[in-house]
Amino acid sequence: MYLKRFFQFNMVMRLKLHSGFAFLLLIFSSAITFSQDSIQTKQEVRIVNGSIPIPFVAAMNISTGESSISDADGLVILPFRNVNDTLVFRSMGYKQLMVLPGELIGRFLPMDEMPVNLDEVRITSNIVPDVGINAGLVTAATISTTAIKNGVPPGNMAELLQSTGQLHVQQSQQGGGSPVIRGFEANRVLLVVDGVRLNNAIYRSGHLQNSSTVDPNSIEQIQVFMGPSSVRFGSDALGGVVHFLTRRPRFRSDNSESSVSSLFSAQFNSVNNSSVFHGTAEAGGPRWGTVVSFSASKYGDLKMGSRRVHGDSEWGLVPFIAVRIDGADSLMANPDPELQSPTGYSQKDFLHKLRFGIPGGAIETNIQYSTTSNISRFDKINDFSEEGLKWAEWNYGPQERFMTAISWEQYLGIPGSLHTTLAYQNISESRFNRLFGAAFREARTEEVDVYSMSSIWKSSPFRGDGWKFEAGVDGQWNEVDSQVEAQDPDGEPVVDPGWGVLMTRYPNGGSNMGSFGAFSSAKRSSGDKVYHLGLRYSHASINAVFDATSALSLPFSEIHTANGALTGSAVAEIPLGSNVSTVSSIASGFRHPNIDDATKIREKGGYVLIPNDSIKAEYLYSIDESITWQPHQNVSFTASGFFSIWVDVISPVNSTLYGESTLEIDGESAIIQMNKNMGNAIIRGARFDFTTQVFPNTIFKSTVNVNKGTIITSDSPLAHIPPTFGRSSLEYSKQKWSIETFVLYSGKKNIDSYGPGSTDNPQETLSDGNPSWWTLNIESHLEFHENIHAQFGVSNILDMHYKSFSSAISAPGRGVYIALHATF
Repeated sequence: MYLKRFFQFNMVMRLKLHSGFAFLLLIFSSAITFSQDSIQTKQEVRIVNGSIPIPFVAAMNISTGESSISDADGLVILPFRNVNDTLVFRSMGYKQLMVLPGELIGRFLPMDEMPVNLDEVRITSNIVPDVGINAGLVTAATISTTAIKNGVPPGNMAELLQSTGQLHVQQSQQGGGSPVIRGFEANRVLLVVDGVRLNNAIYRSGHLQNSSTVDPNSIEQIQVFMGPSSVRFGSDALGGVVHFLTRRPRFRSDNSESSVSSLFSAQFNSVNNSSVFHGTAEAGGPRWGTVVSFSASKYGDLKMGSRRVHGDSEWGLVPFIAVRIDGADSLMANPDPELQSPTGYSQKDFLHKLRFGIPGGAIETNIQYSTTSNISRFDKINDFSEEGLKWAEWNYGPQERFMTAISWEQYLGIPGSLHTTLAYQNISESRFNRLFGAAFREARTEEVDVYSMSSIWKSSPFRGDGWKFEAGVDGQWNEVDSQVEAQDPDGEPVVDPGWGVLMTRYPNGGSNMGSFGAFSSAKRSSGDKVYHLGLRYSHASINAVFDATSALSLPFSEIHTANGALTGSAVAEIPLGSNVSTVSSIASGFRHPNIDDATKIREKGGYVLIPNDSIKAEYLYSIDESITWQPHQNVSFTASGFFSIWVDVISPVNSTLYGESTLEIDGESAIIQMNKNMGNAIIRGARFDFTTQVFPNTIFKSTVNVNKGTIITSDSPLAHIPPTFGRSSLEYSKQKWSIETFVLYSGKKNIDSYGPGSTDNPQETLSDGNPSWWTLNIESHLEFHENIHAQFGVSNILDMHYKSFSSAISAPGRGVYIALHATF
């Protein structure tokens, strides 16, 4: 009996123990499962592009609305996610990323870059926002025209820049264009491509065509910085900076888009019978990306406008052209005097970039090459002497620019990030000129090798104390080789043409220039106010050797100069209410004299420039004020003004050599000049921008620029100062098409307002100066298919004849153009 009850009790206890154990096991398993679910749905991940962390990424659960933001290291704790919830990730400059229910997220979450084209927005790095680039600047405007947005720029780079109305462009020939900012031009405006300086030791002070060596079809964005920008960019940035940003390789996630894409475009223009063919191929993966771009352009002779509202029936016409028949020069009547012959040329451009991710950073290689055919210098080829046409030929030879660069960007965590670029450039320029009837020509060739580096540290935006910092060093070394030889008309060298010894453009014994600089800047945010401070020191040296020749004897055989410059800037951004904001700045800029300033021998317009061994740096001190009023979300008005004092201005002045005031050159007597620090000058000006939405989908914009310049000691006008100019436009846009009509205009430039000497080309204008002008233009963009769109336009609809101030070539007449653009 007892034994039976014992066994029954024992069995019941075992069942209870087993049941209890099973219950505990169920609870434990559920806890484990719940814990695992929590780990999966409440995890920490690093959001990256390649291997570079992305700060400020917003992660949101669409179902619950819970969100979080990635920190300086790209780390974010994901919002709680149930099994049926979707997460979405957003960040400026990157494609939106969605993680669907059931999709797993690892330790790293890649996001792909997305090209952006936003007016008045600068995107300089995908690691941290830019810090010091505003220091000393009033306006940093992004040229983002319809053409750039659609990947089909209209014509060459000079036409693209001129059409914006933001800056004046001088042209001596069709294959060139010299940007003018605030009355500064050539080597006083800094050109930059992908962070590498284009300005080199032989950039001259007159007019430059070097901007045309940048392919407009490969451009993603153009930044124009108005005002002295030396703190950030160094020497030459007196008037401002034009920064060309070419297409950038993008990292692509496996599931976001095709790993390969391409773009092809064809463009035709009737005003010069031009054709441009362009192709771009892009590829990429999670940690690598590449871009290859090629353009082939051919421009025929340029047709000028025929409607002469200025009243002169002959200005700019080309009645005769020089031709060579049976080995002899002949003067032939031009069957169409409005056709500017010879002005046609061709150009080829190549770009290749490769970008790949490394732990916490990225490395990018950049190769660019541009070459042209011969380009006739039109301001020379149409010169007449007492005997008739002066020149049988005056050409720029093939203008070649080769650049290779390697950039390293490294994320450093809370300390910030480091951006380093090493670059090499080779620039080849040549000039061929032969007097009409002469049996031989002079061939001058300049070869410049440029080695440069820059390294910039940027602080993290997550310091939390309102401060952001930037500091860096940069340097450049230029080697210049200048050659000259006599050739027959077919280009074959001639040992002794009977001219005596020819003169090279730059020192025949060789020359070099080195520069080094260091800068720092700080930005302080205090409530709705922002303050910037910046400081830079720069040092530059020139070494040149002149071998003795019988053609020209100088009082020195070598030039050795060294200059140091200290510049700074202070900026305050202060709102004056809910719809009024101001930007005030005090800034200084500088320019070291280069090899062109100190050592060049050149004849133009009856003047011959000879070397000077005692030039020092020139400075600019500027006060700027900008006020923006936005009374309504669709209306904005900005007025900007500046006042600048230019100290120790380098300018050509009449001089003597061994007591003589003239020198025999190119068969004629020319007045001797030297570049000297001639004194001080004042430049002042204003800019007005107005934007409003007049109707739904319809925007009106207008920009007006006014500049004045005076030499203090003589109270005479400065050279390079354009008359009042601007652009007004009305644009209507829908999802798949847009149409814009715009007017480009310029005021009159009186002849007594031209600068001294021949810099402003007074011989190319009318007796009382350059007339005012305006053109009416229309452009339309139409998307036929998601992969095919076209651009149609008519420029200078009324066929006005005019010349831009200081330009030798007449501007294009009426032209009809079409561009087809396809992506795959």
